[in-house]
Amino acid sequence: MPISRNRRRKRYFLLPLCCLFGLASTAQAQHSMPVPTCPGRGLVTPGTDGMWYLDGCYGCQLDGSASSDDGSSSPRLLPEFLHEYRGITAEYVYTGEVFSLAHGGLKTKDATKYRGNLDLVLNADTTAMDLWEGGRFFAYGNAYHGQSLTTNYVGDAQFFSNIDSTPRDANEFLLMEYWYEHSFADGDILVKVGKQDSNADFAFSDLGGDFINSSFGFSPTILLPSWPNPAIGVATFLNLTDLLHYKLGVYDGSPSLGAFTGGRSGFDSLGSGGVITMQEVSLTPQLGAQGELPGTYKAGSWIHSDEFDNLATGVGTVNGNHGYWFNIDQMLWIEPESGDEPQGLGFFAQYGWSPSDRNAVDRYHGVGMTYRGLVPQRDIDLVGVGLASAHFSAAGTNREEAVEVFYKAQITDWFTIQPDMIYIANPSGINNDAFIVGLRSEIVF
Repeated sequence: MPISRNRRRKRYFLLPLCCLFGLASTAQAQHSMPVPTCPGRGLVTPGTDGMWYLDGCYGCQLDGSASSDDGSSSPRLLPEFLHEYRGITAEYVYTGEVFSLAHGGLKTKDATKYRGNLDLVLNADTTAMDLWEGGRFFAYGNAYHGQSLTTNYVGDAQFFSNIDSTPRDANEFLLMEYWYEHSFADGDILVKVGKQDSNADFAFSDLGGDFINSSFGFSPTILLPSWPNPAIGVATFLNLTDLLHYKLGVYDGSPSLGAFTGGRSGFDSLGSGGVITMQEVSLTPQLGAQGELPGTYKAGSWIHSDEFDNLATGVGTVNGNHGYWFNIDQMLWIEPESGDEPQGLGFFAQYGWSPSDRNAVDRYHGVGMTYRGLVPQRDIDLVGVGLASAHFSAAGTNREEAVEVFYKAQITDWFTIQPDMIYIANPSGINNDAFIVGLRSEIVF
């Protein structure tokens, strides 16, 4: 049985530029990824200009305009008034993928499936609307169709695809998130209140955002309220210095127990399952002789305050839960004279821990590298390789280790394709090794 968690990513808070990102699932209630507003779902880090995503993310910017290689705006598929009107901006993103289990797993017969995911993102900037300074309203709706290979074919615990949204029903359009954020002190303090995806702000890996495997979004040891199970909560973000940042979030603990909250108000379960508190400290140095190598170093922890399902045994409950994580994202090399579209090599590493007496996954580590512009004349294409390793607490299980290799090609300003291969050793710690091949495409309308 694959374990389940809740997942997605970080958005445009204390960040200079941003794109939402997408994630995964484990431990008795599945989840998948953060909300994308750009095809790449790359994340931007405070003070780093977003690693190499200097123009927003693969051609789409936060203001909703598509950008070409020279930085100018270019037409998109939908008319401009459907993207921006008097301070209200909208993004429409469709992600489609077809994957085939070529070998191993649970069964290979008829093991080729298509899955599609539609994300609609709406922002209302109170400053641009001439209402008041420093405010932003956000709403996010989502629907999917098709099938996943994980449950019946691959049997992996980390979920090889970060748009796997089990246990949701297909073909339903749901209002997943709605919240308001307000900035103070020239943006050095930000407060966000409402139904939200905590993985949009906590525990994500910047350079892991373009991988398809869920765990490169965040460690499966972390039971945070995330897509498709966001939660009512309050989060505060502080820029302590140009290099030091602190985040604190307090969320309804019910989604962590597996209740599907994606299509509900979030208030119906509020207070019934305690709270989950998350905090994270990050450093964002600029390394290199000329500060050309941005990095992000994060340490965080989570605590659940109430009675919690025993995810290690699947039987009974335990009193509370907790864990911690560490993430590193570091650019290692930037090609000389790469100009406004920098190309180069980046590295990331992840570690997560939670107690083995109450969690299905008690230790996790992930590492990976991505290179932007490796192929001549393809300056913003990405190639990546990564390893995600989950250690199970149950006796008699082996580590599940997933190796992913991808190439992400920007075909137009609004269209990307991503051939992908994933090899999974010991899916769920007990199943046959699996080899999965497929193709993902993303369209920003």
